[in-house]
Amino acid sequence: MTNTQWFAEIAGRNVTAFGFVRILLASAVVFSGSTALAGDVVGVVSNSSLDRYVEGATVIVQGQSKRTTTDRFGRYVIRDVASGQVTLEISAGGFQKQTASAQVPQTGSVTVNVDLSSSYDKMEEIVVTSSRISQLLALQRKRSAENILDAVSADTVGKLPDFNAAEAIQRLPGLSVELDQGEGRYPIIRGIDSNLNNVTIDGNSVGAPEGSGRRVALDVVPSDLISVVEVVKAVTPDLDGNAVGGNINIITRSAFDSPEPFAYISGRVGYNDKSERVPYGGSAVWGSKLGATDNVGVVLAASYYNRRYNTNLIEGKSWAEFSAGNFAPEGYAIYDYDIERERIGLNANIEYRPSDSSLLYVRSIFNEFTDHERRDQMDLDAARGTQTAISDTVVQNSGGRATREYRQNDQTQQLTNVSFGGELTRDIFDWSASYTYSHAEEITPRRIDWEYRSGGNAFPNTIDVSQEYPLVDAGAAIMDPANFDFRRTRRRTDGIEEDINTFQGDLKIDMEFGQHSGYLKFGIKYGLRDKFRDRTNQNYTGATDFTLADTGLFGPGPSDFIDSLHPFGPILDFEGHEALFVSNPGMFELDAEGSAENSIATDYSIEEDILAAYGMASVDIGSWSVLGGVRVEQTEADYDAFFIDFPPADPLNPATPISGSTDYVDVLPSLHVTYRPNDNIVVRAAYTNTIGRPDYEDVVPTLEIEDEVGSSGNPALEPFESMGLDASFEYYFEPAGIVSVGVFYKDIKNPIFTRRTDNVVINGIPLLSVNRPENADSGSLLGLELNLERQFVNLPQPFDGLGASVNLTFIDSEVNVFGREADNLPFIRQPDTIGNLAVFYSVGSFEARVALTYRDAYLEAIGGDFDEDIYFDERTQIDLKLSYNATDNLSFFGELQNINDATRGEYQGVPSRLAADELYSWTALFGASYAF
Repeated sequence: MTNTQWFAEIAGRNVTAFGFVRILLASAVVFSGSTALAGDVVGVVSNSSLDRYVEGATVIVQGQSKRTTTDRFGRYVIRDVASGQVTLEISAGGFQKQTASAQVPQTGSVTVNVDLSSSYDKMEEIVVTSSRISQLLALQRKRSAENILDAVSADTVGKLPDFNAAEAIQRLPGLSVELDQGEGRYPIIRGIDSNLNNVTIDGNSVGAPEGSGRRVALDVVPSDLISVVEVVKAVTPDLDGNAVGGNINIITRSAFDSPEPFAYISGRVGYNDKSERVPYGGSAVWGSKLGATDNVGVVLAASYYNRRYNTNLIEGKSWAEFSAGNFAPEGYAIYDYDIERERIGLNANIEYRPSDSSLLYVRSIFNEFTDHERRDQMDLDAARGTQTAISDTVVQNSGGRATREYRQNDQTQQLTNVSFGGELTRDIFDWSASYTYSHAEEITPRRIDWEYRSGGNAFPNTIDVSQEYPLVDAGAAIMDPANFDFRRTRRRTDGIEEDINTFQGDLKIDMEFGQHSGYLKFGIKYGLRDKFRDRTNQNYTGATDFTLADTGLFGPGPSDFIDSLHPFGPILDFEGHEALFVSNPGMFELDAEGSAENSIATDYSIEEDILAAYGMASVDIGSWSVLGGVRVEQTEADYDAFFIDFPPADPLNPATPISGSTDYVDVLPSLHVTYRPNDNIVVRAAYTNTIGRPDYEDVVPTLEIEDEVGSSGNPALEPFESMGLDASFEYYFEPAGIVSVGVFYKDIKNPIFTRRTDNVVINGIPLLSVNRPENADSGSLLGLELNLERQFVNLPQPFDGLGASVNLTFIDSEVNVFGREADNLPFIRQPDTIGNLAVFYSVGSFEARVALTYRDAYLEAIGGDFDEDIYFDERTQIDLKLSYNATDNLSFFGELQNINDATRGEYQGVPSRLAADELYSWTALFGASYAF
């Protein structure tokens, strides 16, 4: 095929995923035909002092336009090198530049292995501690990358700096995490909703265990099983396009990561101040190469962690104006949580290398997160009567209704990924193929609520908002269990499961573009996703009238709730109530109609097929590297849910099946340019296009109608479409450090918000109004990232042990929201400022690190106007970590989390109007690790 025929092939085809692959194959033939084969130089670059291979090292043939970088296992290949004596130049960030000579044959290859010394090796007085190793490896990965990314790397004893993947990456520039009862759970990249991130394990798709959105809770994955976490902020065509925020890739360990076998065990125990309970856990990792030629690699790892603790939560609900310019909450709720969380992680990777140019593997990881939640609650609907302003900060309500409740919620999330694949190198061709099965589930075998409620205006009250927390005085009567009548008990089970079957094939072709080295790469990926949610409810009301006092099944509430500022009152005896339910069935009556409706209203099933193809080319032109290409993704999905019209014709069978579907194609071009004028400076620019598929809960065709008013899902939703521009300047210090400045911009089309539409027809049914998610017009986001990491090894002793890391991200966004077009609202969950500061000191075998994380306030929920918007308040947390290497193998460590007792606060409209605040206190952990 000639060049003219190749261009005609492009012009004459409708570029679908299959057609795109044909074009790419044709292009490979055109360009590969001009490649002249000659001698090759191959080898491995490693570091014996760290017992690691060096990834991302640059290998250059002096006097020729030949260069390449090493892969994860330190391997490199330079093709078509002129025969004769040549000199190689090998360099990597944090390592000393070296040269090596080789006699290149006219045909075949010559092997040149290099032991590349780290910059620390020449500093005999400097002890290379774990944080220094982690920083060196992470910065080298960033420095050698073809695109814009950040990384967290495990140290020589296989430890990340935090206990789960979400918390480990929150210290990277532009990263923050959403908290769930004091623990980092959902990563937010540059202020973009975590549902718009793409999460992979070893580059393979991961299921989402939750039923509402696509986000993956990374606290499920313990850090003990992880080698590296990469956060790609500007994706390349070979990565999934569903990544408006970015791509988070969790890389597990390989036996071929290290020249030698490795084994680690660790254990830890702690103390939580608020609960006075003891968390504990441990992990073990073993990896080795087996066989007569060390061509079989096996890694086995296990992790266990158990934590039981308490939190207190206070809520001020629906702040409203009670006198001119003065606001108070119309409702008030307090919650006392007793939480037990158990994490189990298992990892088994088996790799077989029949030859130096081939690899077969099975990689598997299993993670289980079990949450046992016990919750006592008192809820006051305070503003039920008339209101009287006592002062600018005190309002009196003539009546209020209260409830006392208990919830037992047992829930287990599981993530399982199993990948089978292989890699093969033949001459200039690198082939890879894989099949991945991913299973995610969230099973709630038991969620039981018991609820007692007072009369409609039983508790006149006053609310004082002059303090940090609203102070509510409803009199002594609200503490009397005789004033609370049994209302109901609700008993629920939930099952959410998602299965993903993914097939992927890739081909990389080493090329010569004139005098410049590079490669072509293309591939195809097919993913089939099946997901369902199934709920069963059994709701019971009282067959007879009785109060909480009549049962005698209550006890005193916590005396120290919110530092004893808010008396809790009587709490329910859950075990006693369960025994009452079993032994006295005549006291309870099944609400058959309500149970049937609740059991099916949110059920759905989804089948989503994604076919993708990509093509990309990369070329090195002197100090410049250019990577460009395009990815095409075709999405087809079918959705099944239920329609409920209140009141239903058949109360015991209230739902009618309803279906929907969607089909769309996205073409996603990208371009990445990197300029390296010297060994210390890297300048990058990127143009990318990504999408964000709608959340499951938004797109399934649920429909509920009551009195001609409906709420529904919307299968016709279009995906988010994002165009991104990025630029960065990076200066690297030796032996390890960086100062960088980055700017980024995203133009995001089709953001999704709930909209009320009047006089509308849904599924052939005329309605007065319907609330459903719809695509808005567009929004934009502009940001600046500043980062400094430095180890001050050149200072005189004892200051040469000092190091620091600080990063700041400033973000400004604007999005058009239905009914709020004039308000210039930011994107949901987008803070204006994100910051991290860490200072560490190493002397001998001792190391200390103090870390501070800061996140500005962000919008969490949009109301009818500014006064109704809900924000998560700004938050600063300080942690301390100490470690001591007693021997070359044995290390001890201690950690103090949340030294400053940071809470999770929310407010309505302005910070003075508290919507919620949850208190956790601090946790101390102590442990030891041993490397064999």
